[in-house]
Amino acid sequence: MIECKSPWILLAISGAALAFLLRIPVPDGLAEPWKYRMLVAYMSVSTLAGKISTYVHPDNENAYIQTVRAVRDMQNYPLPFEVPGSNIRSKVMTFDGVRVRVYETIKRGKESLPGMIYIHGGGYALGSADGYDRFTRYLAERLDMFVMSIDYRLSPEHIFPAGLEDCLAATRYLLRHASEFGLDPARIGISGDSAGGHLSAVISQIIHDDDSTPDLKLQVLIYPATQSMDFQTPSYQRYAEDFGNQGILPATRVAAFYSMYHLGRADPLYIHQLISNQHLMASFKDSSRFMKYLNHDVIPEAIRAKTKSYVTPAQRMDAGNSTLWESLARLYLDPRWTPLFREDMTGLPSAFIATCGFDSIRDDGIFYAKRLEAAGVETKWKNYESGFHGVMHISHPFWFQVGEEITTDFVNFVKEKI
Repeated sequence: MIECKSPWILLAISGAALAFLLRIPVPDGLAEPWKYRMLVAYMSVSTLAGKISTYVHPDNENAYIQTVRAVRDMQNYPLPFEVPGSNIRSKVMTFDGVRVRVYETIKRGKESLPGMIYIHGGGYALGSADGYDRFTRYLAERLDMFVMSIDYRLSPEHIFPAGLEDCLAATRYLLRHASEFGLDPARIGISGDSAGGHLSAVISQIIHDDDSTPDLKLQVLIYPATQSMDFQTPSYQRYAEDFGNQGILPATRVAAFYSMYHLGRADPLYIHQLISNQHLMASFKDSSRFMKYLNHDVIPEAIRAKTKSYVTPAQRMDAGNSTLWESLARLYLDPRWTPLFREDMTGLPSAFIATCGFDSIRDDGIFYAKRLEAAGVETKWKNYESGFHGVMHISHPFWFQVGEEITTDFVNFVKEKI
């Protein structure tokens, strides 16, 4: 009897899995839709584990994110330090108290070489240098140069600016000790994706202002987060049209990451205030500074037009919360939190900025690229229309062609400029 029923049980499970996959929203034009569906389903395993954990550990307000992190860390594990056929050797080191994973060329000449720093993404709460090992090793092999990947402290256990301070300490250490690794300190760049893109932009600014260290040569920002003031940009609006509150990075998830980075917890009220733009004072939204740096008109019309029911800032007429803004203003106007709001962008390192059409924070990267361009910084910005947030990361088992395209452009830019 059991043997007879088992095929039907398997068929029922397969049918349920297929039904789940078919329910995942996939708008027209998204890269490799069935791979995308499989990726979202794959990621849902850790999400489900996190939800179960909140019921098992009701007294731990961070049980969800800690469980999601643990499950993803089990799925993403590093390769051996040496891989047959590779000219790259990796090792784990400590730079000024910060754990880093470095990748060095095994066969090399005597001349000083360039180097790249990489800061992983994950909303300041997920990810690790080990989890990104496959990507950073691949990057080192493609560049054939030294790469340092930073393991910074994560939220919600460590709130702003802890993670930033770790990345800054490791970066300064490498710049000041470059010769010990056979590197030219004048030819070191910085890069990162998502939250790592944000941290890379901030560090580029801080190092530029620091006369005690050599300046960074260039910055590569892959779908970077650069602001948390406007959650009603065209890209946020388009994401809601295409995916609702599902997919890789809905506004609620972005706001939850910011809440954990700021407050040390995913606070439901704060998240709601963020995504409805109620965390800003009405008069600040009308200020010349806000309108200048978050001007939707700088986004090319062809890209804005992708949002079918776009609502302009003037049409929203949202009031804002003056009391909340008064408590947030000092943080939100700090360029370490909002690199987009740095007053003077002149002289910053040359930049390559990648954005993706189906990414809720696409416009963060566009705003930043336009500000750098306006300041005379050599900037290459490219929008990968079929891409989505996280498409470049290869530590999951799904490798997308558009992710390879971004990586190739990344490598070519570095080789040309460094």
